[in-house]
Amino acid sequence: MSDRAASLHQSPWQGVFYVTGGGTLLLSELLTTPGASATVLDARIPYAAAALADVLGRPPEQACSDATARAMAMAAFQQAHRLRDTESRPVFGFACTASLATGRPKRGEHRAHVAVQTDVATYAAHLTFDADRNEEERQLVELLWHALAMSLELELEGRPHAEPMVAHTPAQTHWRALVLGEELAYATAEHDGGLLMPGAFNPLHHAHRRMLDIAEQKTGLAGAYELSIVNVDKPFLDYTEIDSRLKQFDRPVWVTRLPRFLDKARQFPGAWFAVGTDTLVRILDPAYYGSREARDAALAELAALGTRFVVFGREVDGRFVTLSDLDVPEDLLNRCIEVTRREFDEPVSSTALRKG
Repeated sequence: MSDRAASLHQSPWQGVFYVTGGGTLLLSELLTTPGASATVLDARIPYAAAALADVLGRPPEQACSDATARAMAMAAFQQAHRLRDTESRPVFGFACTASLATGRPKRGEHRAHVAVQTDVATYAAHLTFDADRNEEERQLVELLWHALAMSLELELEGRPHAEPMVAHTPAQTHWRALVLGEELAYATAEHDGGLLMPGAFNPLHHAHRRMLDIAEQKTGLAGAYELSIVNVDKPFLDYTEIDSRLKQFDRPVWVTRLPRFLDKARQFPGAWFAVGTDTLVRILDPAYYGSREARDAALAELAALGTRFVVFGREVDGRFVTLSDLDVPEDLLNRCIEVTRREFDEPVSSTALRKG
């Protein structure tokens, strides 16, 4: 029996565990110690690329990385919230993604990224290894127990072979309320919500800034960015990610829990939204809603809410598309302002910037 596993089982914590590439010794230690059902709500080993994509909602840009570990931990945390047997017990999401020694040559260093998500903080740690597989697995399980001890503030013996690189981001009050569904939106500075530019801003770049500047000129309103911590079929943004993205801005940002455009319109009736033609195409696409009837009902509600758009040209299927190129219902078209290609033609994308 494992004393440290027994200590965790005797605590009030319940959690969901996702591990890939290594770390299964932790699951074995937890599950072979009596009392595991009090702690372990669910555990998965998404080894296959498709399995990891299923956890995250899409394939990660890099399987073994800090960002992937944190996203896995947030997905696990959300699952723990769904599965816990009582709201009086705290829950956590635990994740490990590792690249350890194998029987074939491996590019890059042997490493592991671990993350723990709770309602009050995001904890992440990174450690490298240089041994055979058995020894690296043994060293890894010590790191995992150390991470659980630090993040859950429990006395659980974990002795990493070296000092891990650690990042710990405590939740701000509004962030926690958004994650737990207690709030839908808040602004980082005073703003009336009249002109918004939605986006992921990962990262923010000069084209985003230029779009908002032009939208202000077109509408005569002071603009703000809108960052939703929720995206359809993906884990929420964790606190480290929220903190990192907000540090980019020098304007007000509405941080929201509004993944769909209709959600945004309901929260900000009468608002102008600065969008690209690719976004407007999605708003008009029946497949986005499940049926043409649902699309038509959504468009009618957008009209009733007085939702308006400043529309920028974007590359769509290899062709630069402006508002004039789209087949837009007249009622919606009358609530749009077109930005021509002469006024704005910026090919830069956040995805391309992340990939270097």
